[in-house]
Amino acid sequence: MPQAAPKSEASRIAQFMGLRKWQEMNDLKLVDKVESGLPVSAVRRIVHRIDPHEVNLSVYDVIPKTTYYRIKDKKKPLSRDQSEKVFALSKVFSETLRHYRDDRESASMFLMREHPLLGGRSPLSVARESTAGADLVLKLLDQAEASVAV
Repeated sequence: MPQAAPKSEASRIAQFMGLRKWQEMNDLKLVDKVESGLPVSAVRRIVHRIDPHEVNLSVYDVIPKTTYYRIKDKKKPLSRDQSEKVFALSKVFSETLRHYRDDRESASMFLMREHPLLGGRSPLSVARESTAGADLVLKLLDQAEASVAV
């Protein structure tokens, strides 16, 4: 049986991260989930969605390797800061895939390629640095969708 389409932006992001009960997710529930800590599986899920073979992006680019295994082995959620970083990247990755109509290769190329409006840095490197960087990449995608030269 095919999965139902997400009803909201929050449910779309939750589905992208592989969260349980994503169909029931609304903005406030997603905020609560991020604040209480996302599951470590969300990191692997988002990396796999954008770079399945981890050629240009690995889990350890998002969460340090020692932290990843410590949390995973203890079956603990990510910290609030780590969850916010994963959430911000999820929004960027999800929006990039939506913008490129789920063409993973084109979305990956956009994220990995240096961009003149980002000072020659790649959208991925800018988005990984901070939530402000992720917001800037989202703004760039919005401008492209609105047919503003990017």
